Amino acid sequence: TTRRAGNMMSGGGGGVFLSGRFDKLQQWQPFRAITSAFDEYCVWLASRDKSTIEMVSAALQRGLGDEMASLTTAMPNLRSILGSGFTSDKSGDDSDVATDAQKRLHYLFCQFVEVILGCQEEPLILFLDDCQWI
Repeated sequence: TTRRAGNMMSGGGGGVFLSGRFDKLQQWQPFRAITSAFDEYCVWLASRDKSTIEMVSAALQRGLGDEMASLTTAMPNLRSILGSGFTSDKSGDDSDVATDAQKRLHYLFCQFVEVILGCQEEPLILFLDDCQWI
């Protein structure tokens, strides 16, 4: 149903349709649906022309800097966008308490979305299913 809705919404308009599904058994990962949707976006973006990938990569690195390392942990396909030249001095800091880590990840996702929306002309449609399991 999700794919059919995505095809209907983005079929003629050339938009990008992303979907994520919350799972009752993965409630301990509150961002799982969102990270999987944007990881899917990274796969889509990696199939675009090289100049588009470089433009988005540069914008992300300007906008988020070393914080990108945290997002690459949540979205492994982001590394293919950032390229082999992306390095971070920041290592995964396990000293964050869970609440602070969630707030930080929420902030980073907001920044990530703001940057990618500024880099593309196509509309971005985000469909989240089973939100009752958040």
